[in-house]
Amino acid sequence: MKYRPDIDGLRAVAVMPVVLYHLGGGHFVPGGYVGVDIFFVISGYLITQLISAEMHAGRYSITGFYARRARRIFPALFVMCAIYLALVVRFYVPDEVDTFRRSLIATTFFFSNIYFYFTQGYFSPAAVTKPLLHTWSLAVEEQYYICFPIALLLVRRYCAQREKPILMGLALLSLLSSAWLIGSDPPAAFYLPQSRAWELLLGSLLAIGAWPAVRKAASAEVLGALGLTLIAVSVFFYRDGTPFPGLAALTPCIGAALVIHSGVHCVPRTSRLLAIAPLRFIGLISYSLYLWHWPVYIAAHYFFERLNALDKVAMLLVSVVLATLSWHFIEKPFRRKPYRLAQSHVLSAGAAAMVVLAVLAGGSYPLSFKIWKLPADAQKILALLDYDQDGPVRAGSCFLSAAGNDFALFNEATCLHISAAKKNYLLLGDSHAADLWAGFARVNPDVNILQATASECKPLLNGTGSRACTALMQFMFKDFLPKHHLDAILLSGRWRPEDIQGLESSTAALKSYATRVIVFGPSVEYRHPLPRTVVLGMIKHDPSLVARDRVAAIKETDQLFAERFRAAGIEYFSVYRAICPAECQVLDSERMPIEFDTAHFTVKGSIYVAERAHESGVM
Repeated sequence: MKYRPDIDGLRAVAVMPVVLYHLGGGHFVPGGYVGVDIFFVISGYLITQLISAEMHAGRYSITGFYARRARRIFPALFVMCAIYLALVVRFYVPDEVDTFRRSLIATTFFFSNIYFYFTQGYFSPAAVTKPLLHTWSLAVEEQYYICFPIALLLVRRYCAQREKPILMGLALLSLLSSAWLIGSDPPAAFYLPQSRAWELLLGSLLAIGAWPAVRKAASAEVLGALGLTLIAVSVFFYRDGTPFPGLAALTPCIGAALVIHSGVHCVPRTSRLLAIAPLRFIGLISYSLYLWHWPVYIAAHYFFERLNALDKVAMLLVSVVLATLSWHFIEKPFRRKPYRLAQSHVLSAGAAAMVVLAVLAGGSYPLSFKIWKLPADAQKILALLDYDQDGPVRAGSCFLSAAGNDFALFNEATCLHISAAKKNYLLLGDSHAADLWAGFARVNPDVNILQATASECKPLLNGTGSRACTALMQFMFKDFLPKHHLDAILLSGRWRPEDIQGLESSTAALKSYATRVIVFGPSVEYRHPLPRTVVLGMIKHDPSLVARDRVAAIKETDQLFAERFRAAGIEYFSVYRAICPAECQVLDSERMPIEFDTAHFTVKGSIYVAERAHESGVM
């Protein structure tokens, strides 16, 4: 294959937005996550170009292909995993080690995307507690390369004349699958290979000449500039709320394809720009940089309570240094002699490394207990990290979670039953409304608590969210509420300062449907799951650790809401002040944390808030 320095530069354009986005530069590159999709297109192009040429020459070997993939992927990945495992066993508490070892085994055998899909959930731990989350994309690639070479061989053997239409058809099916899943099951669209395959296939189609060649310099200039523009648009104008991947992924992927295609027969300005030495160097270390930037991010958030701009720059520099060392001392030697073993030996060594890593992962959990020697009460608290919240929030019927993102699941008969004998209060909002239901229902037996809640679904007019969220809110605002008059509507959500204006207009609109409209303020939030922080405070004999882990911005938001709504005559209950009148309530009557993650209440925590609301006369 002819070396193209511009593609190394394009790798840099792909990896840097991802790294900056993860390391805290999301305000500079709010769509930085699209870099992974650019990588998929590049990978599909380069790998398919190689295996297609070998097939045409009659010297393609599946064993040889997988041996090359092992030399390319295994060494840096497995070294990172081994170092990571040692650090996790030393510094993580046992329950965290248990979760890590499962993800490590999934990473080792390249099904971490499937693992993270099945273990995700609205109440699952945040990304900052998942040290190997970034390996999902490696798993998608390897799953693609298990299937694609075999499929290409079969197509060329039995229907070579239809090769391009067949691959185009597969790409279209994958794209349609992604577009459908982004509405019905967003995590599946993100993690699973069927919704990502079209991005790799787009690169593969470029490699087999599915598009007309660009031989005119002027055309190459236009296409290259357009490609970089599309990439820039997605990096700088996409947001966390952009439905992705789905059809939105077309912009960065087509952009990457145009940049690659424009440089096949010509050297446009974009190719010369991408071929400059600094970009080529970042491109060369891009794989190791992708591997190491996430562990640096996780470690920084684990060990440091606050990260300022200088800390984030330091994280970037450390990531680059680690990536450079990994590229020079691990990646390069395993691609050339004397470490370049015979194909069969490479595969055997790779398989042995996978088994050894899995065995070490299996032994890490019992070893962590010996290191920490946790008392029984600490183990009981840590068990809350696996708290099953689905029952208390009535998931799948009255709370539509990310895993059940379908409005058809909403059980109107159960969740919106109107009582003729009791007052009827409607609890409307996201998961921070849903986790209040159990407490409200328990503390107020004389009130019928209706519930309409969905994940990441603030109860606002013209609000945004998943398909289930928008369908639920449209049903409530335009269908159910105009037909009923309730005693009270309780609005709860993970509020941020920018929600004030929308909340004021929504409250005004809802007043015609209820005697009272009450806004419940934001809950107390922590940077790390509360049970973990409580246990670390016990172990370190540092009771102030919990207070230092508390997110200060939530208190400021609560104060802002209280002042604004008081002036506007809107009834407001401060959940934050109910928990933190002076000293914050952290444990319940059984000395267990009242929140099982960073911000959601256990049943007893919900009851505690409901009791404070009842005492205040709100309920």
